[in-house]
Amino acid sequence: MSLYGENAEVLRRMATAGDDLNSPRPMDFNHLFPTREGAIAFARRVDAEGLRPVIRPYDKLGLPFDVTVTTKAVVPTCDLVTATEQHLASIAAEHGGRSDGWGCFEA
Repeated sequence: MSLYGENAEVLRRMATAGDDLNSPRPMDFNHLFPTREGAIAFARRVDAEGLRPVIRPYDKLGLPFDVTVTTKAVVPTCDLVTATEQHLASIAAEHGGRSDGWGCFEA
């Protein structure tokens, strides 16, 4: 299944569970890194784009750093989620990291 299809399915499940997807909310996108330097470089880059990165230790062999990037409050559409996930994954890859999914809570 494509990334777009996966995101569409997650959003469908959220709506089925009663989440009002027309309600704007901050969204979190997670990224894993093998080095502290890569995590910091990624965080600086997305911070410069107006996003809020937080670096945390992550207990996974080979990927000990998690950077959660939080967006401003947005309406979670499949197009927006997919485009944001792809954009951030591209930046993470430049610094040796990879995407590890997204999440949000109903506002």
